[in-house]
Amino acid sequence: MSRRLSVLLLSTWLSVPALALAEELPPEKLARIRRDEKEALEKVNAAHGGKKSSEMNTAERRQIIQEQQEAVQGVMDKHGVSRKDYARQVGRMGPKQNAQVDAAEKALEAQKQSAAGESRGQSPEEVPIERGWGSEQQVEQEGTEGTLPIVEHGLPTEEQVPAEGEGMPMPEEAASPEGEPVPAGEP
Repeated sequence: MSRRLSVLLLSTWLSVPALALAEELPPEKLARIRRDEKEALEKVNAAHGGKKSSEMNTAERRQIIQEQQEAVQGVMDKHGVSRKDYARQVGRMGPKQNAQVDAAEKALEAQKQSAAGESRGQSPEEVPIERGWGSEQQVEQEGTEGTLPIVEHGLPTEEQVPAEGEGMPMPEEAASPEGEPVPAGEP
């Protein structure tokens, strides 16, 4: 057997298992990659003022494209995935796998929001205080465990209508008598 043929056989023998070992990425990992990729691209766009490509000259567009490619490559390196494998995986996904990845993205977003809420000192059980309108939309103003809730009826105090004589014109002062047209220049 010639040396060329043996090298060719050896290289194909070693490359075939590598193709078989190309792993399927789980939906959670794909969701993390998508989220990180989106954040990296947003940082690059924010660094350049969020301009549209039509507002830039050729050199600026070329620079932004290069920075975006570097940012995406950094994300892929961070997750230990090649761009080719990622693109192949995403291209082969069907509707069922896309739905799984979308669900994983929503779960990651919920985890991120809960972590942000905990870092601010709020617990997920805390109820935000809201103001309601009328008896149809009663809202609990204060709530502590073991006590009855305090419910406010009617308009909030800042929005109540003032009583007569407190700055509101009287009806006869506000309107002109019926039948008389009001000139355009006069109130």
